[in-house]
Amino acid sequence: MRLRDFLIDVEPLRASPDFRAVFIARTVSLFGLGVATVALASQVYRLTGSTFQVAAVSMVMSVSVLVGSLLGGVLADRTDRRTVIVAARSAAALGFAGLAVNAMLPEPQLWAIHLCVAWDGLASGVSVTALMAVAPTLVRPDQLPAAGALIALTGEIGSVVAPFLGGALLAARGAAFAFGVTAVTTALTGLLLTRLRPLPPVPDEDEEGAGEGGSPMAALRHAVRDKVVGGLLVLGGVTALFNVPVVIFPELVDRRYGGGEVMLGVLYTAPAVGALLMSVASGWLSRTAAPGRVLLASVLVSGLAVAGFGLSPSVVPAYLALVVVGAAGTVYGILEYSLVQHRTPDRLRGRMASVMTSQQTTGDIAGDAEVALIARWFNPGGAAVVNGLLTVVAAVAVAIAVPGLRSATLPAPDQDDDEHPDDEHPDDEHPDGERPDDEQALARAAKAPEAI
Repeated sequence: MRLRDFLIDVEPLRASPDFRAVFIARTVSLFGLGVATVALASQVYRLTGSTFQVAAVSMVMSVSVLVGSLLGGVLADRTDRRTVIVAARSAAALGFAGLAVNAMLPEPQLWAIHLCVAWDGLASGVSVTALMAVAPTLVRPDQLPAAGALIALTGEIGSVVAPFLGGALLAARGAAFAFGVTAVTTALTGLLLTRLRPLPPVPDEDEEGAGEGGSPMAALRHAVRDKVVGGLLVLGGVTALFNVPVVIFPELVDRRYGGGEVMLGVLYTAPAVGALLMSVASGWLSRTAAPGRVLLASVLVSGLAVAGFGLSPSVVPAYLALVVVGAAGTVYGILEYSLVQHRTPDRLRGRMASVMTSQQTTGDIAGDAEVALIARWFNPGGAAVVNGLLTVVAAVAVAIAVPGLRSATLPAPDQDDDEHPDDEHPDDEHPDGERPDDEQALARAAKAPEAI
């Protein structure tokens, strides 16, 4: 392979104006959200002096995102997806404007913060899910990994840069100004996304979607029928539950590494640095002949790296282990998204996206509690080791139980999508002879994951 074959593939940006609009909108939005995240945590702690209250606001956001993602999946499969995304982003802008107004008061109200956060979480859940459903219709099927890598790249850049920007704005102008910036950038994303062409839903006309009334159960039925999708959902649930144990970072820094807030902040950036580096060097993912095997290998590497982090005696190996975790997680995220979207009919993509988003959100909530509980039984490092080893066991179990995932492939460039080379016996994975509606993605002409 040539060096440029390893660099991120930007062809989706050149080939699809719609994807370009989504990419720009997402980049702008993530910087705004990064600013708001820092401002919100700082404001709540300043008002209450309680870490519990900061966690409570985060929990409100997580629960409302979960509800919004379930609602967004249904809406994305029943109404025009462009309308859903634009309306959700406009609603979110109002929520951030409310946070700005509340911050201007002589005594900002905690109940108003909870209300605005719940509103923003609900709107964000809807827009994230609808965006994931739209993505496969904006690029060719063979460009799914490249588009996923580009979307991941914006997220990782935002994770590294936006918090620093948020801290600087907060220090210079205060919380009200920071929330105002987020409100403006969020409104701007809605304006940018009005440039998308209409994206009407595909009606349920076969037995898989019939009689479900647009509920997420149709997506779950599809996952049961398509063992590759089902295996990916199981594996995704495990990786979400036993993900990077960030809640133990403060205690490890304090007790094992003997550092302060600067070291803690540096440790938090490590997974994002790994993910950013892998996103930039992700060109090879679009060309791999065995994406299923690469995905399983990435989960194994991630689990071993988390265990290595827990065993690290000093901050340098711990940081390097977290960089590997971030890089492996990016490989997994790109290939998981590509395989699920490739094998899911367009009429179910909204609901499948809601299932995936709900799974991630629920896993994040439960994962914090799980690792904190294990840390009490052992110690913070031991909790990380346990999580890493459980991830490895899950990857091996899914690889054995779902052989179709090991052999799964994606469309090659310039390949006739009707060939579907994924399986030597396609009806084994699709017992009713149904194949994913990639033809509709080609007909609509051009794709994109996570959140605007």
